[in-house]
Amino acid sequence: MNEWIELSRQRCRQRGLDPTQISQPVFQLSEKELVEERERYHDILSVIQYFGDKTLSMLAGKPHLIIVSNNSGYILDRHGDQAYKSMIAEFGIYDGIKCDEAFMGTNVVTLALEEQMPIQIIGAEHYHLMLENAACYCVPFHFPIYHDLSGTVSIMTSIEHHNHTYLALLSNMVDSIERELSLRLTNHNQNLIQQLVFNNMRNGIIMTDERGIITEFNAYAEKITGRNRESVIHTPVFPFEHFGSYFYQGLKYGKQFENIELSFRYSLDQNHVCLFDLLPITNENGELLGAFAQFRDITDRVILERQFINAEKFSAIGKMAAGLAHEIRNPLTSIIGFFQLLQQSNNPQKFQNYVGLINTELQNMKQLVSDFVVMAKPSTPERKAIPIQEFLQDTIRFMDSQAILKNTSIRANFDEELTVAWIDPAQVKQVLVNLIQNAIDSIEKNGFIQLSTEQDTNRSHFKIIIEDNGVGMTKDELAQIVNPFFTTKENGVGLGLSICYRIVENHKGTMTATSRKGIGTRFEVTLPLS
Repeated sequence: MNEWIELSRQRCRQRGLDPTQISQPVFQLSEKELVEERERYHDILSVIQYFGDKTLSMLAGKPHLIIVSNNSGYILDRHGDQAYKSMIAEFGIYDGIKCDEAFMGTNVVTLALEEQMPIQIIGAEHYHLMLENAACYCVPFHFPIYHDLSGTVSIMTSIEHHNHTYLALLSNMVDSIERELSLRLTNHNQNLIQQLVFNNMRNGIIMTDERGIITEFNAYAEKITGRNRESVIHTPVFPFEHFGSYFYQGLKYGKQFENIELSFRYSLDQNHVCLFDLLPITNENGELLGAFAQFRDITDRVILERQFINAEKFSAIGKMAAGLAHEIRNPLTSIIGFFQLLQQSNNPQKFQNYVGLINTELQNMKQLVSDFVVMAKPSTPERKAIPIQEFLQDTIRFMDSQAILKNTSIRANFDEELTVAWIDPAQVKQVLVNLIQNAIDSIEKNGFIQLSTEQDTNRSHFKIIIEDNGVGMTKDELAQIVNPFFTTKENGVGLGLSICYRIVENHKGTMTATSRKGIGTRFEVTLPLS
């Protein structure tokens, strides 16, 4: 844990902050003060909004919030996932409040402002328990050339979407914001007609008179458009494919354009991506004099964003491949156990039973592989009415071979009144096989596993309970079992329980676990009956 985070947590404990709830904000801007502060940061918020929206679109489908604060830690703006925005508002985190350690506890905004460096706080590093499922990243900014304003920009997301590259992404965003603000200030203060400015700016500049005849076309405009200045000067701007129509609307209707993304392609391997701005030029009497336009090359940033997206895709592919390997391993282990029992058995009836089970599981494995290939997102359960006791007995028979090899017995204790449940049998069996296999693996010798069922008093839900007398888990281990890739097995992948939780959630159910080291573990899977 970062030393500044640990010191912050110590201060919180010394203040006597309750980690189970966030106190009401101590400092908060009035509605008028918030409007005034937003006005003071208007241009900064405008630029952050643009680059923030680009970043959020890159992370579409995941709950992310971008939060902006001033130099005192007061939140000026939050935008992104609305559900996530509403959730943190219930915690007391909303526009106008001050991110103060005295009530909010350990937070990235306070630490980034104090240390003037990028800070990330992940999961349990937060002081308050309700933020343990959050991952927060914050980068401070200071723009001395722009009214000497400073503050922070942060990304907040759920812990399962934690990514170390977010700090680099935020730092790149702050650099882009600073460059954008610098350009706005330059365009506002300098005399745009001076030839020296045109030819030395790292942006393409084009100016026209009121008829749309090009009067200025600087060196960077030549580079971006691939056109020579001498060939276009004193000619109409309207025939230019990428931006001619914007000049027409600006000169004819007085329209202004800002941050229009244009792509100039010269060959298959050479491409420039630019942001285009256009402003009609008028005199003191409002009479049209012409139009001014600039191109800002953002090719490098676009390349970085694409690299980030590709990295996310490869990460998802890796997780999918690991999940596939994990889900195939358990039935393969059972099939090997059946073959070992076949070699030891002379009973024709058992032989036929084992062969039938082997064939069924091979077909399930084939279907599992097909599902992983065809679907890149969790499948919707295909519920049907299933005789639940027969279904559970089949599952026990399937896992018996593994249990016998460990001198372990699987006991059944079913609620006789529970006869039918509406479930996806393949998905629920996948959950039970994972849980029973984990129980078998946790038993050292001569153990037992009990599989039982019970209904709630309203007869709306039922429970499948799996108990064992294995080695059990510590509190720390138990707290991490839902995290992907966490495992206590020497050769485990760490995805089995994550997949189980996802399947149960897709059934509108819940899965809970209790465990004591050296005593055993109990899993309860609660599912709706219909």
